[in-house]
Amino acid sequence: MAYRFFADSTVEANVHRILGEQLEGAIDQLSNQLQSTPDRAIHDARKHLKKGRSLLRLVRKSMARETYRLEENRLRDQGRLLAPCRDSEVYQHTLDDLLDTYGLTLDTHGFTDLRASLAKRHQVQLAALTDRDIPMAAIIGELRGSKARLNQLALDKSGWEALAKNLKRIYRQGQARYQSACDSDSPEAFHQWRKRVKDLWHDTCLLRQLWPPIMTAFSKETHRLTKILGDEHDITALRRFLLKHSEEVAIEEVQLQVLLPLMEHRQHRLRRQARELGQKLYCETAAAFTHRIAAYW
Repeated sequence: MAYRFFADSTVEANVHRILGEQLEGAIDQLSNQLQSTPDRAIHDARKHLKKGRSLLRLVRKSMARETYRLEENRLRDQGRLLAPCRDSEVYQHTLDDLLDTYGLTLDTHGFTDLRASLAKRHQVQLAALTDRDIPMAAIIGELRGSKARLNQLALDKSGWEALAKNLKRIYRQGQARYQSACDSDSPEAFHQWRKRVKDLWHDTCLLRQLWPPIMTAFSKETHRLTKILGDEHDITALRRFLLKHSEEVAIEEVQLQVLLPLMEHRQHRLRRQARELGQKLYCETAAAFTHRIAAYW
């Protein structure tokens, strides 16, 4: 499954192939892998859907506006149905990583009970999705419908023209959201920036054959930024869950008094790393960046 454009195919043929592969990958995970490895299947299915949505954004100006809106929304909505299971799994990993970063163990301040209650809640979320056939069958049916429709997708532009405006827009949006995150230092601003960084990472993966050494290096650094921003967002999500839904898990005030300062300190460090890397990745104007990629094309 090659998430990249092939030089011997048209842009439209590449789009058909890649969207088909990503949707089939999501369908396979939810149809054939869910019972044996549910956490991995849900995680991988959501990754396939995100890659498909990024590709749609890369060609959105070459599609009918209504077609783009409907198909992108459908993929987004199916991904959201899987999100609660993924979120409840991430809460556990985020707690583990946070404690490990600061040299704490689950036994410290009674975190064993909190971790166990998070795991139990995750199993409840998982059962709600996997123990009944109808919800999953509906998701798979929707994805098959999307695959069939997108296989007939017609672009009204070809070659570089089909991508140029969209790539410029994605880079410009990422640049603006980077500046907004730096200015406000708010969790929401960093989360919104992360969305466009992910698109830029996916786009450089799609285009890496243009000049493999350069595009691969840029893709790796962009991916590193998505990981940093992802870790930062996971801490925000865990904090919000613990503060708003403390009755659902085994957590006491003393544990919050330990965790909240650690979360704040960890996010401060992650945001500093993100700003430093973002300054390098977004150092060009959107026009200059697009012109450079056009030259590679």
